[in-house]
Amino acid sequence: MPKKPRFELRLPQDQMLLMKRAAKSRGFRSANAYSQSVLTRDLRGSPDDELNRDAIVAASIDRLSKEIRTLHTAHQALFSLTDSLTRLLLTCIPEPPPQALEQAKRQAKVRYDRFLLSVAQNMTSDTRATLADLTDRE
Repeated sequence: MPKKPRFELRLPQDQMLLMKRAAKSRGFRSANAYSQSVLTRDLRGSPDDELNRDAIVAASIDRLSKEIRTLHTAHQALFSLTDSLTRLLLTCIPEPPPQALEQAKRQAKVRYDRFLLSVAQNMTSDTRATLADLTDRE
């Protein structure tokens, strides 16, 4: 078997200790075997690998932009629905007479608190805690 050419690598003490620890933790028989593996892996990398990475990143960005567009559309639809319902309520529900206004406000507050509680119970994310905070307000 022909003898391999020799190559020396001088490292500061702290880097040598790090390399030995990395070699041991990754199952290499020596720091030399570890450094050969790292060099081989690095030298195998080609410009094509960089193009593949760029394509993967571009595809990820494209996918995320589509998801954001979908969320934006859903957000706009929700806002439109809320606006339409508010206009309908303000148009169709008469305001109570001035002598019954305070009692109507108290009853509305109780109904609103019950509504927020039922919404919070139907939610499954961190927003539930936010809505629970709303129901605890004074």
